[in-house]
Amino acid sequence: MKYGVYGAGRAGRVHAKIVRDLGHEIVCIGDRREGASLKTKDILSLNCASYSVPEQMVSAHPEIEAAIVASPTQDHARDALSFIKAEIPVYLEKPLTDDLTESFEFIAEIGKEDNVLQIGLQRRFDEALCYAKVFLDKGLIGEIREIRNILRDKYPPPPTYSSKGLIIDMGIHIADEAIWLTGEFPNSVWARVFEAKGYESPIDEGGNTAFVGFTTPSGVIGRLDMSRTHSSGYNNETYIIGTEGTIHVGRFAGYPGAIPVELWTSDGTLHELSRTFEMSYPEGEYPEFLPRFEKAFIQAHKHFAYAVENKEPFRVTQNDVLKAQVMVEAAHRSALDNAKVYELSYSKNLEEFRELCEKSDLLD
Repeated sequence: MKYGVYGAGRAGRVHAKIVRDLGHEIVCIGDRREGASLKTKDILSLNCASYSVPEQMVSAHPEIEAAIVASPTQDHARDALSFIKAEIPVYLEKPLTDDLTESFEFIAEIGKEDNVLQIGLQRRFDEALCYAKVFLDKGLIGEIREIRNILRDKYPPPPTYSSKGLIIDMGIHIADEAIWLTGEFPNSVWARVFEAKGYESPIDEGGNTAFVGFTTPSGVIGRLDMSRTHSSGYNNETYIIGTEGTIHVGRFAGYPGAIPVELWTSDGTLHELSRTFEMSYPEGEYPEFLPRFEKAFIQAHKHFAYAVENKEPFRVTQNDVLKAQVMVEAAHRSALDNAKVYELSYSKNLEEFRELCEKSDLLD
């Protein structure tokens, strides 16, 4: 297919390289920072036009069949909207935007159809986590009692990174992971943010370590752990404790390294279905998350392209990410308010969901 890519920073560059390597054509690239577009074109050896705003891309290139939007978080919705109005399907980096009110307004404008927008929550395409999801769906650990989702970076974000806060930016991934794996939207959320010692960052996120607690309507007890300070390397783990066993995905085994998916039985032995997946080993400079999730990004883009070409639903849409955004917004506000507990409710009806969020004091 013919792609337009808007947002030429580290995430946009990852997406552009993947679709190019999958055989698609990038007909234009854009970024409000001209230098970012030029750098990405140089690194990826792209011979295409570049633009400063999405509207120019849409106007100048009616041949665009799909778009990737990976601009700064606060610009996601407005940048994606330019393509959606032109009936161009969009692969949008998470989240919808950094403002929850704007996110509700964005969905109200584009609708809830599942073939308009695919969200870049690549964990739902990760082979290790998908393998663990099969265990859960088969009931191999009984009912879920507890879940703990862990995401730790080794390095701070680059100076060009824009962040409303650690929980909003990092937490969106593992919040969605928890909702997806448990099949439940939380009914209560609370959080704290801390400054771990010996850490310096070019941007201020209000802290470098955060713990988010939550519960679900069925009684699952959950925790999201995130930090920028894991000195041994990028770390993504998931523990799921059930009434009849335990699942552990991604026990740290070096970076890059193996990704164990361990199914522990109620008698303390390792189930024969346990297996190990491998990370990828990219060459040259790359974002620290890439070895762990490059394969997942590739699968996400394969699915996106297939769904666009065959007019089928996307697997992760605006409706899915909105749940995760509400969860991390509650956690973010809780961390600013001495771990206040936020009571949450969900409705499939967008306006009702918005009203529930207003009652929970999540919308300004």
